[in-house]
Amino acid sequence: AHRARRVFATCSRGPRTRMSAHAALGAFAAPRATRPTRGLDETVTRSPSSRARSRVRATPRAFLGGLGGAQRTKRTSKALTSDEVVPGQGRGSPKWNEIHAALVSAKVGKVAATDFERFCAKDDVLAIDVRQALEFEEWHVPPCVSCPYAVPDPNVLRRATGYAVSIKGGLKVRNPRFVDDARAAKAAAGAKTVVVVDTKGGDLDVSPKSPSSGSSGVYDTSDSQALRAAFELTQAGDFKDVRYVKGGLPAIVDDANVAFESEKWGSFLRGLDDANKSDLRRLLMYSRLLPDPTNLPGVLGQGFVFLFIGLAYYDVAGIGSWAAQNVPAACAILPVCL
Repeated sequence: AHRARRVFATCSRGPRTRMSAHAALGAFAAPRATRPTRGLDETVTRSPSSRARSRVRATPRAFLGGLGGAQRTKRTSKALTSDEVVPGQGRGSPKWNEIHAALVSAKVGKVAATDFERFCAKDDVLAIDVRQALEFEEWHVPPCVSCPYAVPDPNVLRRATGYAVSIKGGLKVRNPRFVDDARAAKAAAGAKTVVVVDTKGGDLDVSPKSPSSGSSGVYDTSDSQALRAAFELTQAGDFKDVRYVKGGLPAIVDDANVAFESEKWGSFLRGLDDANKSDLRRLLMYSRLLPDPTNLPGVLGQGFVFLFIGLAYYDVAGIGSWAAQNVPAACAILPVCL
């Protein structure tokens, strides 16, 4: 009440102020400080231990409003680095249906596989292959240049778990320098348009599967690493024209009959086509089954497991009897227990 009297007294001192009594009441009721508008859809929460500190959590509309190209504002006019964009996969990345909506909003274009060779022959077009460098070295389609979106996990132990289950190159993580590497490749080529390709391709014309369906990107035809890479490029600010190829590299090679190059496996793979074994060639190329030393630990480990199960099943050298006594639940499959 004392504070209200002081406010009204100030307002009644004559021509020095234009604040009315009604405005004074509004000033009294208003909070002492108002958080400035950030231009993004944000949720602000107060720390339970102190009202002086706050935490801001960006909602999906926030990163949708921060996209590059037509979606950018004057406040975000500078080009963003790899560390500044919202990641397309891994920690901090949105769900695929949100990324899909952002790509559609950014008007990411599509190049038909049959037009890929002609389109990429233009001087101002750069095609980047976002597969891991190991796969690019096995085979690739000119004129694509390698710009991996996924790289081997820098943590050796985590990467080694991938070797154990025959993941080529081990477990991988998002390339923390992808946008910067793509920018350097674009500048070196003097390109204005960037076409991102991978083995899957993706399709923005197809609605993404609902997150509640429990499906992963492996079974969602709209999803691909190429499109997740495009999601980061569209935010960067200096990639004005980003496109993808529906059907990816398989469509380019098999539907459009664009020749692939492979220094190591070229003769072998083309020999399969000559021997009418194109299905085997496609399986090896598109399923990452071409032999590589990084697959060896997993192959040996899985081979040992199957060998042990076989020996135990037929109780060779008493292995089945030993397993029945020492391996939990082994009797569920071993005839020696019957």
